[in-house]
Amino acid sequence: MAQSVVPVSTHPSFSELFPEDAELEHLAGDFTWAEGPTYIANRERVVFSDVRENRTWAWTDYGTLEAEEDPSHHQNGHCIDDDGLLIACSHGERSLVRQENNGDWTTVAYHFEGKKLNSPNDVARHPVDGSLWFTDPTYGIDKPEEGYGGEQELPGRWVFRLARDGTLTAPIRDQHKPNGLAFASPDLLLLADTGDPAATFGYRIDADGGAHLEREWFSVQPGKTDGLRVDIEGRIWSSAGDGVHVLTPDGGTELGRIPTPETTANLCFGGPYGTLLYLTATSSLWRIPTRTRGLELTY
Repeated sequence: MAQSVVPVSTHPSFSELFPEDAELEHLAGDFTWAEGPTYIANRERVVFSDVRENRTWAWTDYGTLEAEEDPSHHQNGHCIDDDGLLIACSHGERSLVRQENNGDWTTVAYHFEGKKLNSPNDVARHPVDGSLWFTDPTYGIDKPEEGYGGEQELPGRWVFRLARDGTLTAPIRDQHKPNGLAFASPDLLLLADTGDPAATFGYRIDADGGAHLEREWFSVQPGKTDGLRVDIEGRIWSSAGDGVHVLTPDGGTELGRIPTPETTANLCFGGPYGTLLYLTATSSLWRIPTRTRGLELTY
């Protein structure tokens, strides 16, 4: 099923981001809460989560839907590490985990200063030092449909940094419900907070892994930014209640929107050339071709 793209443009350049015949294509449906897409180039597929059904799925470059993990321990966000391995945020296991080449899973972070993590939600790889930055709200222990429950042990909901040598730190501790995150450059991390009021913030990243709040970067209406990506020109692609909003690198100007019939939770670029934008929107996986690529695919 395809839908003609009708961009809600606020800038003439928005239409240039898509081929003339671009259509929003419905790839798969009947999920409960689709989330966490990431493209795995060496497996030629986008892996994504159905968090509340405790499963993960894959849409291959050959046009097939394939089961991945069942149960997935309520995995949510994913990324690829420096070794090309899949990293997952596990609400159920309250851990950051890595899938090895043989398919087995290894826990790479599960506690901090002797206390269990809350429920890792989304993760991004630093483009230079390979560290993994992940958000740790409490959805997996607050919502029985998104995890296995439990008690919050940490005194806050923080953003963690896992260095390549295994050192875990918590550089960002000043947000209420940290959620999606993406590196716009080696020294700029964009972090979405889904608290009230919801907004996305910019943090300057030091060479030693420190983070310093610069300012609020942008907010979306309707809905909230859950997941976000940055393209090779620095434009920000943010999920929202009505689809995907595309903004200038400084977050100050909206270029346009990709409407979806359901709330979009997350997105990623992928495909053989990195130009296909995949959207997880509540019960469905969608795709639209673009004329750009995701910045994370060039690292």
